[in-house]
Amino acid sequence: MNNNDFDENNEEVLRNPQGLGFKKVLVVDDIMYVVKSISRILRSNGYFVITALNGEEAIKKFDKYKPDLITIDQNLPDMTGLELAEKIKKYKEGEKVKIIFVSAVQEKGEIKTIIGSGINNYILKPFKKENLIAAVKNLIG
Repeated sequence: MNNNDFDENNEEVLRNPQGLGFKKVLVVDDIMYVVKSISRILRSNGYFVITALNGEEAIKKFDKYKPDLITIDQNLPDMTGLELAEKIKKYKEGEKVKIIFVSAVQEKGEIKTIIGSGINNYILKPFKKENLIAAVKNLIG
């Protein structure tokens, strides 16, 4: 069975993807091609991917699917990535979720604030897929 056969509409897998060897990753970005690119990279490396195009959608999907890791862009249409991360960390499951920012924000002060808020990693766009996979594997295997 190929992990590319599964998507977030597959309720059977969503109920227990770990039982099939999957770790769940929620990809949050407002740019569809970035979501598709990150999703493709993660799926090809054995991760089960759930996607969201804004913060509110991400919160709903986090609450429903309880991912192991979230990739977040700082610039979302309805809130900042940092605001999203803070809201997620208020959930019981949010205390242990790993978060990687994948963003084009280059301002050093803003990056320092993001990292200082308990974010696990920051990857600057455009990124190399090897760097993304290494960061994800380091955090959730």
